[in-house]
Amino acid sequence: MRCLSLAILAAAGAVAFAPVAQAGEESPAPAAAPAPAATTPAAKPAMDDPNRLICKREHVVGSNRPQKVCMTVAQRDAAREASARAMEDGLARSNPKDSVMGN
Repeated sequence: MRCLSLAILAAAGAVAFAPVAQAGEESPAPAAAPAPAATTPAAKPAMDDPNRLICKREHVVGSNRPQKVCMTVAQRDAAREASARAMEDGLARSNPKDSVMGN
């Protein structure tokens, strides 16, 4: 058992020190790092850009912790239109003049 433990320890040592042994060998020259970009601030997206990302903290039902929800302007518009359409459909279905009992 002791012999097995020494073998495992020796193998672990060989793996741990392998990079150090290879460091002495000639390695290819590292690629030149690209020059840093000019220190101009990033351009802000236009207010009418549909790909502009908007993040809001919204409260989730059943939780006291708000959740961060990020969507693009186009996604928020689509969600708003879908909920308005669902609301109109629900109101149209529940209209008493269209129901059977409303006669």
